[in-house]
Amino acid sequence: MGLFNLLSPVFGAIDGLFATVLPASLRLALWAAGLAVATMLLYKILSPQARIGEAKREAREARRTLNRFDGEFADAGPLIKNQFVTAFRHIGLVVPGTFIAILPLLCFLVWADNQFGHTLPAPGDPAPAVRTVPESGSDMQTTWQAANGADRPAQLDVRYGSQAQHYAMTAPVNIVAKSSAWNWLVGNPLGYLPADAPVEAVTIELPTREFIHFGPAWMRGWFSIFIPVMFIISLGMFRWAKIE
Repeated sequence: MGLFNLLSPVFGAIDGLFATVLPASLRLALWAAGLAVATMLLYKILSPQARIGEAKREAREARRTLNRFDGEFADAGPLIKNQFVTAFRHIGLVVPGTFIAILPLLCFLVWADNQFGHTLPAPGDPAPAVRTVPESGSDMQTTWQAANGADRPAQLDVRYGSQAQHYAMTAPVNIVAKSSAWNWLVGNPLGYLPADAPVEAVTIELPTREFIHFGPAWMRGWFSIFIPVMFIISLGMFRWAKIE
């Protein structure tokens, strides 16, 4: 489990409760609204709002002073310097609170991509195609085992040489790869291939989950609901809560 996977069990438990009464599209909209409010309020609490407001006014005045300057370019050096100093002071006050405030949001995005990006085949549907990367030059064998009711989820079996690995499809994730350095940030809920595996990854052609059934394929996923709702609510919170 990576750093950004730490809140995944919490998100999964909450979403599981709402899943009994709400469809996925409405749950995504509620997640977007809730996270927008929480992120903006958390930023307001963590950031020095009074100092940010003062720094913003100083940066604005520095820009105006430079714009009004009508002398020689050589004489504008102090004004240019002051503009950069005030601008970076403003940025320096904003960044720490922003970074901390968006951490829960980043955790949600990781969980949501695993949860809503693809879907597992329904009982009776054909097994998805499973491929290795690279596809040739390996004696690895892969087998897809369909779910057996609610007691046993679908399973991906990987065999090579005398070794066998079994990956329970507890989430609709479409790849199992070797562990890499960045997995301390984002982990794969299915697990990883052993380091001595003859391939780098095994991909599963799971059906892409669509929430909007029109337009190009890239805009039909869960982002098409989550991003617009979060943007609108965040903008409203920014104005309503008078956040600097």
